[in-house]
Amino acid sequence: MPAEHQSTPEPAWTLTRRDLLRIGAVTGAAVTGLGTIEIIDRTGASPGTAKTASTAHRIPSMCQMCTTACGIVANVRDGRLLTIEGNPADPNSQGSICAKGVAGPSILYDPNRLLYPLKRVGKRGEGRWRRISWEEAYTEIADRLRPIRQSGHPEEFAFQQGRNRSTDIVSRFLNAFGTPSAFNHRALCSLNRRAAILATIGDSDWDLGDFENSRYILNFGCNWAEAHQGHIPVAIRMMRARERNHAKIVTFDARLSNTAALSDEWFCVKPGTDGLIALAIANVICSEELWDRKWFDTWSNYPADKYAEHVKQYTPERAEAESGVPAEAIRRIAREFAAAAPRCTTICNRGSAAHRNGFYNDRAITVLNALVGNMGRTGGWCWHPISAWDKKQIPEPEPIPPKPTARSLIAEAKNWPLANAWQDNKMRVGEIVYLWIKERRQRISALMTYNCDQAWSWPEANLVREVLADEELVPFHVCIDVMPSETSALADIVLPWTTYLERWDIDSRPPQGLVDYVGLRQPVVKPLGESKDLREIFPELARRIGGGMERYFPWQTQEQYFDDYFRSVPGGLAHMRTTGVWQDPAKTPNYTPYERVLTDDELKGSETDRETGIIYNGEDPKTKERLAVGIMIDGIPRRGFSTPSRKVEVHSQFVADKGTEVDKTVSPLPIYEQIPSHRRPLADDQLIMISFKWNVHNAHRTMQSKWLQEIAHTNPAWINSATAARLGLRHGDWIEVTSFRPHDDQVPGGDGSRLGSLRTRVHITEGVHPAVIAIAHNSGRTTGGPIATNGRDRSRPPGHERPRDKDTERIWWTGTLSVAQNDILPIYPDPVSGQQSYHDTIVSVRKIESGT
Repeated sequence: MPAEHQSTPEPAWTLTRRDLLRIGAVTGAAVTGLGTIEIIDRTGASPGTAKTASTAHRIPSMCQMCTTACGIVANVRDGRLLTIEGNPADPNSQGSICAKGVAGPSILYDPNRLLYPLKRVGKRGEGRWRRISWEEAYTEIADRLRPIRQSGHPEEFAFQQGRNRSTDIVSRFLNAFGTPSAFNHRALCSLNRRAAILATIGDSDWDLGDFENSRYILNFGCNWAEAHQGHIPVAIRMMRARERNHAKIVTFDARLSNTAALSDEWFCVKPGTDGLIALAIANVICSEELWDRKWFDTWSNYPADKYAEHVKQYTPERAEAESGVPAEAIRRIAREFAAAAPRCTTICNRGSAAHRNGFYNDRAITVLNALVGNMGRTGGWCWHPISAWDKKQIPEPEPIPPKPTARSLIAEAKNWPLANAWQDNKMRVGEIVYLWIKERRQRISALMTYNCDQAWSWPEANLVREVLADEELVPFHVCIDVMPSETSALADIVLPWTTYLERWDIDSRPPQGLVDYVGLRQPVVKPLGESKDLREIFPELARRIGGGMERYFPWQTQEQYFDDYFRSVPGGLAHMRTTGVWQDPAKTPNYTPYERVLTDDELKGSETDRETGIIYNGEDPKTKERLAVGIMIDGIPRRGFSTPSRKVEVHSQFVADKGTEVDKTVSPLPIYEQIPSHRRPLADDQLIMISFKWNVHNAHRTMQSKWLQEIAHTNPAWINSATAARLGLRHGDWIEVTSFRPHDDQVPGGDGSRLGSLRTRVHITEGVHPAVIAIAHNSGRTTGGPIATNGRDRSRPPGHERPRDKDTERIWWTGTLSVAQNDILPIYPDPVSGQQSYHDTIVSVRKIESGT
């Protein structure tokens, strides 16, 4: 690099591949602006072209453009990815993929990708970087982590992950190091939903309605047509149900999503009232005795008569007054739902769960299924105990490191009784991590972030950026990711991670067909530049840190590790590389698992509690308590549910006791609690702000895709036409949206104080509740290149913006409105579980003259 670029870069410059090679040879050369390094003519061919007319190879793998992880087939010619299509062998997606999956090549060949290790050379966040070798990166990281491990305080090394599909290698590395400070994003995603299911049935933390065989589906705020965790697998089964069974779909949602548009009926409800609607439906089912009383009294731990008495208070009229759903519609829907039983089910997601009362909402919805006896039945509300791959059938290769013995105050999150209540379900309260680091509740000496742009995507993201910029709070920060981001801009070392099209993984998702399966994510092309996967990075770091860590990583190659992992699969790794997926043909769908009769071997040496009928055999090695293995039903020893009572826990003493442990009252029964900040009437200029996702975007990784960003690249605020008229707004007007922390002493900073504001334009529509302002989550990036930022990459200092390249010239939407909602979203955990309340923020709205 010319000498003048080492201190004061020219106003506009581009690096060619040759320049980068030269940079690597110059010690101390600085690159200004993370994410502005551009590789020109990286492969000598543009995407979708080939140098020769040779035959394309078809390579099965798994998508990771969203959490659904559909099976894919990559068409590759001469080492270059041409196109992506669905893999028919995948039992979940069955050969279908969405626009995000098709757009994989645009991520793989994005010119703004991170391809080389970088080290900060200026102040943190200043945007000055030097390309370093992997040897330098490994040495510095190991030298910083080794003393932490040797100090006896391994918990001071924290690991922040986003969507992690490499759970085996991540847990192996962290356990080998000995740190329990592993922070995930579950509270920002699905904590309430999982907690409600575990509290009720204990057999799984995810429901799988048997939609394909259902005749009636009640949808509470789940946008399965666009953004659900089961997206394509759920959508294809919903449409089959409509076609084959004439199934009826009823949706309750505050916004007219594509899912609502595909439904037979859409009820525009006030946010946070889903649980009240479910309880009102239960009221009708009980009062009119439309229930399956025999099933409920047999398999529930709470008598039907007592539950009927409990739900008397939740009348359809009360539900109408708060939710807006007409009482007579609630009565009709309750009758239709019960009449379709057992081939009926519910589905819900963040629309019902991401609220201050979300745990209770989802408990009420879950128990609604028990009332009509559809649990585990064909066409009913089902589940599978294995939400990833079968760890019993495919055990993790030895040697396995022990679990950490150190403690992490932040990871344990004791303020929330259900945050980590279940041993095998780590439900971290992710939104409070950086607040608690700022408050110095736990010392963090080193932080490693992985596939998680929390500096942009977290609530109160400005606070996250403040903490990451503070070298006293976070002395050392390593970021591992595919693309530059707001988080990587605040790192000390940035490691280029491979895309999902260049790496290995064991993967699968909750099986929609109720039979577990395992999939293989394998490289379809060689990694570009010097990008590496965790499966290369972690073993090398473990060997360099030493102290015994290295013995847990004996494999010399990734192929050797996967060969060991898939040894029990017929055909082993060779079969997986050919087909991409394996499912045991002898297994049958997980219908009514609770009815299974225990075998003689399971009963040998057992004892039965005469009062409860619970069958015990042996001792739980973790709790040292008697191990329940089943329950006597009508004199027959059956498996039952994996709850303390071995029945559906309509009344959960477990959650009540967890609340008592931290001096909080948690109702053992499903109840409705009005959101505290929604109890008082809204002022004329106030609305409830909710969030949503476009169907072509996920949390933060898709805004780098030029194919997807062209489809959806803006996020004006949705406001109901009647509300707009009251506020004097017209379509396209500029408004200022100011948010406030909730009036709620159960959440951090719940004092009603002003948080922040943003300026945006108005989209006037009938498709949103009159009390609501809805803003899409998938916009407002400031870092990552011109595609991600709508041509406004602000990662360079003023006067040093990158020159326009040919892709930038094609950004016809340059300068289009794109606002970040997260800076004005308060940290707002559900007091029971810790789930972030995305849809409860009170904001004020005022018309302004322009957005500047």
